[in-house]
Amino acid sequence: MGSRYSNIRAAILAGAAALMLILAGGGATSWWVLDNGITQRNMVSHTHAVIDTLLETQVGVMEAVGERNQALTTGGQNSNLDTVLELTRELTTTLRRLVADSPVQTRRAAKFEDALDRLALVLRNSVEERRQGLPQDLTALVREAGQMRRQLKQMCDEMIEHERALLAARKEQAGATVGWLVWLFGALLAFALLSGGLGLLALYRHLRGSAERYEALERSQREIEAAHAALTASQGRLRSILDHARDPILLVDSRSEVAVANAAASQQFGLPAEDMVGRPIQDFVPAYGTRSGEVTALRPDGTTFPADISVGSYADAEGNASVCVLRDVTERRRLEQLKSEFVSTVSHELRTPLTSIRASLGLVVGGVAGELSDEVRELLEIAHNNSERLVLLVNDILDMEKIESGRLEFRRERQDARRLLEQAVEANRAYGAQFGVGFALQVEEAGDAAVYADATRIQQVLANLLSNAAKFSPQGGTVEVSLASDAGSVTFCVRDHGKGIPPEFRDRIFQRFAQADSSDVRQKGGTGLGLSISKAIVEHHAGAIGFEDAADGGTTFWFTLPRLAERLTRLQAAEAPATSQGRRRALVVEDDADVALLLSRILGQHGWDSEVARNAAEAFESLDRAHFDAMTLDLMLPDEDGLSLFRRLRQRPDGRALPVIVISAIAERGKVQLNGDAVGVVDWLDKPIDQFRLREALRQALHSSDRPARILHVEDDQDILRVVSAVMGDEAEMIAARSLTDARTILSRDQNFALVIVDVGLPDGSGLDLLAEMRNLPKPPPVLIFSASDYDPGTARHVAASLVKSRTANQELHNTIRHLIESLPPTPAPEAASRENLP
Repeated sequence: MGSRYSNIRAAILAGAAALMLILAGGGATSWWVLDNGITQRNMVSHTHAVIDTLLETQVGVMEAVGERNQALTTGGQNSNLDTVLELTRELTTTLRRLVADSPVQTRRAAKFEDALDRLALVLRNSVEERRQGLPQDLTALVREAGQMRRQLKQMCDEMIEHERALLAARKEQAGATVGWLVWLFGALLAFALLSGGLGLLALYRHLRGSAERYEALERSQREIEAAHAALTASQGRLRSILDHARDPILLVDSRSEVAVANAAASQQFGLPAEDMVGRPIQDFVPAYGTRSGEVTALRPDGTTFPADISVGSYADAEGNASVCVLRDVTERRRLEQLKSEFVSTVSHELRTPLTSIRASLGLVVGGVAGELSDEVRELLEIAHNNSERLVLLVNDILDMEKIESGRLEFRRERQDARRLLEQAVEANRAYGAQFGVGFALQVEEAGDAAVYADATRIQQVLANLLSNAAKFSPQGGTVEVSLASDAGSVTFCVRDHGKGIPPEFRDRIFQRFAQADSSDVRQKGGTGLGLSISKAIVEHHAGAIGFEDAADGGTTFWFTLPRLAERLTRLQAAEAPATSQGRRRALVVEDDADVALLLSRILGQHGWDSEVARNAAEAFESLDRAHFDAMTLDLMLPDEDGLSLFRRLRQRPDGRALPVIVISAIAERGKVQLNGDAVGVVDWLDKPIDQFRLREALRQALHSSDRPARILHVEDDQDILRVVSAVMGDEAEMIAARSLTDARTILSRDQNFALVIVDVGLPDGSGLDLLAEMRNLPKPPPVLIFSASDYDPGTARHVAASLVKSRTANQELHNTIRHLIESLPPTPAPEAASRENLP
């Protein structure tokens, strides 16, 4: 019994031991299987996480390219590109962390991250280029972005395939583990039951995890489909934008064929949009790709229209493509033509009769028709004043048109600021007297300064400010005019004592046609253009204009001009001797001191006083300061050639008829270069100086006729002919020519005219055509352009003077004509006459 019990016990112990062994082995095996299953599950989860991250990164790249394309379409505005790129960059960081345990995937992830950074840089650069409107580099950037996007997709696909291979291997390994468990459960029931339960549990968890992974993959697929749907919606919005654009827009593919045409293009070309797709762009824009700016667009019916073209490039699935935007400029051309016709009408059809009306009224009021009764004089003065207002309106409108078109001409020279202000005050005193207002001039001790300006235009600005101050000052008041200067600028100030500027009017005071609305202001009159024109003139001179309230009432208008650096005072200016009574004065422009001294001595022997200018700048300073009866000119000066100085001289009112004797080593060469334009040059003398020829030239400069000067007036308007004749009176004999043909006929048989006055607009051509013909005459007479059209600088170089109808007062017209035809004013003193009779 004991032995059996022992055996049983032993058997039981053995069985227990075996069972324990089996249980221990099964437990160990179960632990191993469980651990291996967990490892497999984690590896599969890890693989799915890598694949999910790669797919999300690929979607991010597509979204970034889509955002870039949308930014190119919208001109680079409101782009979400940076946000998408930042999210995609975070995904690459996650990817590198997930594949850190795989050397192969780690290297691929690093290359993928570098490629993504380069793509981000290219996308941002292309958007920036589009935003700045620089399409020249945009095509290369778009092409490079497309190549990099495909490279990233390929790299992403390689990494996904690698992970999928790992997933398949792990699934195969999991299957082998399950088979081994089935065999083990058959051998060891207890161990199989225990291990089978654990294996089933592990398998369940594995399958459950796999299902979750597959569900995540399906979710990612749905997100990709949603992204494609959003892209489709974006394309729909883009199409809507294109169809609602007013300008024709054509998308051109890499084959230069129309890929998309918007509704405006269909309407403009008279062809359905679907019929335009697929046709070469050159069928509609023949100059496409060869010209920029304005081109001619061609409709299928053969008609054309002018258009401004704008082309931008981008990359599509097939390669490089472009966006062609056309803007029809037919209406703009029509408006420009209407504007040109309007200006031409105002210039000729208004200026010409206004000139006759104003000049005739001025002559009658001035007493040319005899004494007038008080009632008649009052009515005529009313008519004359209102004609002046109408003239100002016409001139202001034409000046504004020139400012807008950029054709307002400026002839800037060195000017003395004090002298400009003094001239403006004197010229406007009579106007101020009409309102019972005087002008008080105040100039600081440091106010003597030079500016580089167009004197006529600055006088226009000052006249506007002074007239406004006079109109809005109380009767009996005083307008204070001042000038101040510092190291950099010169400031002109005009201060009135009126009611000031209404607050609601301050912001638009310098706008066109701006006028305060109160009746007190409206009754003062004015066009509302003066301050706007003044602002444009001052800003063209690199200055500034403004206004401010005065301390004790009234308003101060001011403007500044840049100050010129002062030159050293010339010794001869300080030591210039007083001119003897009755002696004429000559300006000697010569840089050689010995020659200048010799000329001064020769001039003195013939009854002339002289002043020496050693360069062009000193010459014009002398002309600004004093009156001269003749000038000797050297063509080789240190700061400006003499020919240029001569042309500038002829543009000055006091230099249009100044006799000039050229004395230079290159006199003959200069005569050839001027090619007949040197109207008013008495003689051309080569160095060394021939004293006899110089004396004859001086005598020629002093020559005068006892008869009235004969003037040929080429003008088709009979009223203008009569007015000019009345202005000159008995001082000149006026010969009228009503057309170019009449003028040519008269000049062919008689060339002895002291002056030719020419109107530009004639029935059979332009009066400027006479200039070239008269330069071929043996002794070409000086020419005065008197026309309704403003002259250009090119024309001014070929004539002695240019005046504009309606801008020229009777006295200015008379003085200009008289200045051009008369001899040098004073008669030589007895001593001078006796010297001139010397051999």
